[in-house]
Amino acid sequence: MYILTPSQTQQQQPRCPVSIDTIKARGKLVVGTSADWPPYEYIEGGKVVGIDIEIAKRIADSLGVGLEVRDMKFSALIEAVKRGDVDVVLADMTITPERETQVLFSIPYQVDTSVVIAKRGAAMRGPEDLKGRAVGVQVGTVQEDWALRTLGNVSKIVRYDKVYPYMVEALRKGDVDAIVVGGVVGRAIVTRFPEFEIVASTGVRYSAVAMPSCAYDLKLQVDRVIYDMLQSGEMERLITSWVEKWLYS
Repeated sequence: MYILTPSQTQQQQPRCPVSIDTIKARGKLVVGTSADWPPYEYIEGGKVVGIDIEIAKRIADSLGVGLEVRDMKFSALIEAVKRGDVDVVLADMTITPERETQVLFSIPYQVDTSVVIAKRGAAMRGPEDLKGRAVGVQVGTVQEDWALRTLGNVSKIVRYDKVYPYMVEALRKGDVDAIVVGGVVGRAIVTRFPEFEIVASTGVRYSAVAMPSCAYDLKLQVDRVIYDMLQSGEMERLITSWVEKWLYS
């Protein structure tokens, strides 16, 4: 019988592409996001800003490194973090059982809902009123999953790579009858664009930071940062201030 020595066993196990040591050696935390989801991440003055970017800054500061933000399609984020192209994903990403088989999640930093938005005065007051309608969703999101599961056989599901401004403009022009987005995002949109209203909620979801499934040391650090922000009230203040900033910018 051939027995592997400890050194041979170690050699056969692939190294995790992301760790605190690799981040510190590089001197920066690389964050993946999709900058079309205000107030969590959006473009302002040529830079990606928002709630998630501020959380990323807190994590980078805790590690004593700089921050690099890479903007990409939401649907590409999971694969990017699995490959180690980015260290973490901060994009108001919802924890789901399917995603948990692919990446490691931090503790949640927010509990939210998903909501359906339509033009004010439209004859829609719940998911049942979306039958036979065109419904806009972002590719790769839990909102897309919900729409396909609930309406896939009875409605036209229109997929977009970006929520803002593309889905908002599609609703305004009548290309779709409704859009499905995150609750905080949805409430911000209907406040900024009073011609829209929320017509339904699709349940509770938990937002968290995604990392490679092997990055346990990084998860401990990220969890510590999020826990401290939640306990001190900084997370709530941060979210509130960025919602107001985007609404009145």
